Amino acid sequence: MTMRWPIFGSSDGSAVGIAEIGGRGGRWATMLSALALGFSGLSFYESVMKTADLEVYVPPVIHYARDQGGDVEQFAIPLTIVNSGARTGTVISMELEVESLRADATTKTKRYYSAYVGDPPLKDDEVSRAFAPLSLAGRTTFSDTVRFYPIGNPLPKLVDDAGDYKFTLHLKTAVPAHPEILDRLWRKEPEPVTFEKTLPWISEQQLDMRRLAIPMHDKDWNAVPEAPKP
Repeated sequence: MTMRWPIFGSSDGSAVGIAEIGGRGGRWATMLSALALGFSGLSFYESVMKTADLEVYVPPVIHYARDQGGDVEQFAIPLTIVNSGARTGTVISMELEVESLRADATTKTKRYYSAYVGDPPLKDDEVSRAFAPLSLAGRTTFSDTVRFYPIGNPLPKLVDDAGDYKFTLHLKTAVPAHPEILDRLWRKEPEPVTFEKTLPWISEQQLDMRRLAIPMHDKDWNAVPEAPKP
């Protein structure tokens, strides 16, 4: 008697089952290869081709001060700029628009520019570091205090009393003279950053004569954490 061995996957024990299994295996191999190719392309884009993507972070506290005998206002803002893209991004300058939210404010808005980097000099013979274009390579970070001074005539001053103030920060970035295809397709300017701060008090004498900087903070910011309730 001749024995006939059944072929796995075939209802009638014929060679059709082998073809079916081979076809399914080929489709799975094709799908896995396509997925691997897709992941490889995405990784290459994220690590090499992705255009600069700049994001700005502002802490809960900034400082308000005055310079040149009290006539020139300045806002000292510790900033962190993160480039989450793969290509270099260059910040040419920064502009700060400040709006007084007090209903009785004499001056409602003023514009300021990024004049200096770092804290003010402590000695008379020291010189402030002028703001220079920031070149951020891919996946890098810049963190420092940027001091903003008025654009144009510093008078009248914007801040003349305690209260709430609204800030809008703009980053001006370099535009390539001869942009590549990726730059033309996907390059974008950083979005303006808007935030509000409260000036809790003001002293003309301390600002003008003692050169004291006054902290401005978020409305809900508390330097001392509250004790847990029993």
